[in-house]
Amino acid sequence: MENNFTVHIFGYGETQYITKDVNFKVSTTELATVQPLVDAIWAEKPADVTGGDEYHAINVFNYDRKDWQGKGKDNASFSVNKEDDLTDLIDAVIAEITALMPQ
Repeated sequence: MENNFTVHIFGYGETQYITKDVNFKVSTTELATVQPLVDAIWAEKPADVTGGDEYHAINVFNYDRKDWQGKGKDNASFSVNKEDDLTDLIDAVIAEITALMPQ
């Protein structure tokens, strides 16, 4: 997989994949692999962060930074800055998105 990328999972229902050469959005409902990644990032929420799990956007920058932007003031917002065991889940989302890209 590309080592310099961004994945945005938007709460309004789209997921975007960006690299130096690609900028592609798809409806999140078309991606079976997104929810497992969302759940895994939520599971990394720091213990001192409070609020619900509704999100405005989840941003994945390469493999080492994940930002959860809560929707509204009552939902959690946090960043996880580490490379971890989510690599396979991130790669699965990217593979699924790139398979949907026009050739």
